[in-house]
Amino acid sequence: MKDTETDTRNDAEVRPNPIRLLVVSLVSFVLFAATTLEVANNPIAEWELDLFEAVNGLPDWLYLVIWPFMQYGVFVTIPIATLVTWFLRRRRLAVLLAVSGVSIYLLAKVVKRIVDRGRPNAFLDTVIEREDFAEGSIGYTSGHVAVAATIATLTIIHLPRPFKEITVALVLIVMVGRMYVGAHLPLDMVGGLAMGIAAGTFAMLVDQLIVRLQHRNRPDRTTSGS
Repeated sequence: MKDTETDTRNDAEVRPNPIRLLVVSLVSFVLFAATTLEVANNPIAEWELDLFEAVNGLPDWLYLVIWPFMQYGVFVTIPIATLVTWFLRRRRLAVLLAVSGVSIYLLAKVVKRIVDRGRPNAFLDTVIEREDFAEGSIGYTSGHVAVAATIATLTIIHLPRPFKEITVALVLIVMVGRMYVGAHLPLDMVGGLAMGIAAGTFAMLVDQLIVRLQHRNRPDRTTSGS
């Protein structure tokens, strides 16, 4: 029997397991909450500095390799992904991408203002900044990673292999890339990742609930013609 969760190409046929979605959503939310509390109570951990410096200190020539893939997490990716899926007749997926993508982008900005943890240059004098950052700009949480994780979570179930693996790889590259350019510390990445996965799975749960309600309220075709 063909596994419609992993190999389906029809938007209407996608039926992710709601229990699995709920578990992943709750675990991701708990991880986000725990990371946020950790950052709020302990602005910087020693292991974060060590990991950040190791990634940030990678050779400069990697910038040309990493930069294009980092654009997977910028805001413009949301409308592009929405339009592509819409024209591919994945209308439900397009709506989910638009609503969830914009929502997580705005939510990340709200979290930044609440937590108010600076970028790496607020803690280290040796940061190699490969992008321009506004003075006093905020690091937690990473909007790039949150957007990338949301899009990946929503689309991965619709994609055949090897595109699933490519999608996951893109999210990981965004996480490494944002540290490499000096924009974020490791827990900024973890918080953004957890936010994105929670948003994507929650959106799919809501979508499944709507589909089930529509199916339940649909007139019975077998009795309507009798």
